[in-house]
Amino acid sequence: MLQILTRDHPEVLTRAEAGGRTTWNPADRTFTVVMSSGAPVTRADARGVFNEVIDLATVTIPTSVPLLDAHSRRSVDDQLGEVTNIRIENGVLVGTGRLSQHNQRAQRLAAEMADGATFAASIGYEATGWAERANPSTGRRERVSTGLRLLETSLLPVGADPAAGTRSAAPISTTAPVIVDRAAVNAEIRSIARTVGLGQDFVDAQIDAGATADGARAAAFAALQSRSSTTATVRSQHNTATLDNPEVRARAIGEALYARHVPSHQVTHPAREFIGMTTLDLARDCLRIAGIQTTGLSPATVIERALLTTSDFPAAYGEALDRTLRRSYQAAPSGIRQLSRQTTTRDFRNRVSISYASDLTLEKVNEHGEFKSGALVKTEEAYHVDTFGKIVGLTRQMLVNDDIGAFVDLAGRLGQAAAAFEASFLLARLTSNPLMSDGKAVFHADHGNLAASGGAIAEATLSAARLALRSQTDAGGNLISVTPRYLLVGRELETAAEKFLASITPAKVDDTNVFSGRLSLIVEPRLTGASWYVVADPGEIPCLEYSYLEGEPGPQIAQEVGFDVDGVRFRVREVFGGGWTDHRGWFRNAGA
Repeated sequence: MLQILTRDHPEVLTRAEAGGRTTWNPADRTFTVVMSSGAPVTRADARGVFNEVIDLATVTIPTSVPLLDAHSRRSVDDQLGEVTNIRIENGVLVGTGRLSQHNQRAQRLAAEMADGATFAASIGYEATGWAERANPSTGRRERVSTGLRLLETSLLPVGADPAAGTRSAAPISTTAPVIVDRAAVNAEIRSIARTVGLGQDFVDAQIDAGATADGARAAAFAALQSRSSTTATVRSQHNTATLDNPEVRARAIGEALYARHVPSHQVTHPAREFIGMTTLDLARDCLRIAGIQTTGLSPATVIERALLTTSDFPAAYGEALDRTLRRSYQAAPSGIRQLSRQTTTRDFRNRVSISYASDLTLEKVNEHGEFKSGALVKTEEAYHVDTFGKIVGLTRQMLVNDDIGAFVDLAGRLGQAAAAFEASFLLARLTSNPLMSDGKAVFHADHGNLAASGGAIAEATLSAARLALRSQTDAGGNLISVTPRYLLVGRELETAAEKFLASITPAKVDDTNVFSGRLSLIVEPRLTGASWYVVADPGEIPCLEYSYLEGEPGPQIAQEVGFDVDGVRFRVREVFGGGWTDHRGWFRNAGA
């Protein structure tokens, strides 16, 4: 046991020695540090409170990582040294820390560790995958890492993982008392309180109780856990219509940010409270709701703390990004999407489209005769969906400068880019004329949907296209009903097509334009060349099809407060695919 005799409190206090041994080596300035025990850490997002669990088996262990001062990366002075010999030992992630000889803060830590001080530790990492589950004992939602890349290790006063930290640092006598300067301990308690945002009441209570620095750290950690739990409990009791609900609040703030740059948007009642608030105002408000004091903090610190300790603040910008992106995505013109059928798929395996055909002509059944069976003919076409995406960042500098206009503009361009990607994807399936399951291209003479020779848009060529579609048969050779509905052209043929389809009052019968009002013009600006197409309604006979992953129509937004971006990263992801399921509703003319 370690005996501590304080000048202000002469009674003898005892505590168990951490680890039962010392690891500080003054010769090479090294020590053993427990980087992570994999203990659950309480987090919160727009869906509420959850436990984040690091599966140490999924950690990619590098040769070494920087040793930082409380995750700070603003200058080289923040690097205290490095951690090497990283390994899994007795079920925890352990490394050998080495303090720099030339860093002033590292010199101070070396002196304190030589005196027996210990510090909490925390890792900085980049997660490459998460899996969600419900804790079988508590029922609380858990997010477990399925892949994790270690970036750095930090020393700090209070850590989220109570088992992570440096081990006891100097030989300790079990008999001779150690004299502790109470003023230094009190100063350390004040430093701990400032770091984690606890008020003077906490400081006074710890000093009055004669707490040690380690005791104050444990009390601060308990206070943070209690505050997070209390905040989550109070907020979760509200219904979905109140601003105390984190999801409602994030949506309302995001809508207010969106309305700053789309004045025509009619804001809902919850969002009105945040209209006109700056980024700094919103950060302070989010911290206030979370029970964190902001008095005396600089604007940059307020914003950084709102990003790191609240879920509402980064989620609000994700909401603004999502609104802007979807507005631009839905407004972007795409002719070819209008001629394709939208579906969903449950997973990433091939989506198989199956059609059956048979001779369904009813035949007379004589007395005591048998009903005849039609022979079924099965055809299959397949395609699958893939994941596409991009990561963009809202930097801390943009937040401090309240430069949200550039961020919203970027979101708008991302929405347009997503719509353009889908259109280009489908257009590539059209112009590449791929093979179908019968081994023939989509547009093929044997399919009866390809003009024998190219020709300009005219009555004769359109009549031939209409006749070809009307003459289509199913796989069993039975005539099917295919009604031409659209004329698809590229940007170069738009004027010529409009002129031909224009309704003109004829002077004589021969001048009548029989296709006026019968075909609707669809212009796909990405389509080039002289080719044009006559297409049936995709609701009548779906041919070109595109699909999203079930539950994720269009681009999806995810956010992360990351280490490699000083701010918030937003990932725009879209699971999308498409292909041909039939050829009978399209006709192609190569043009002239």
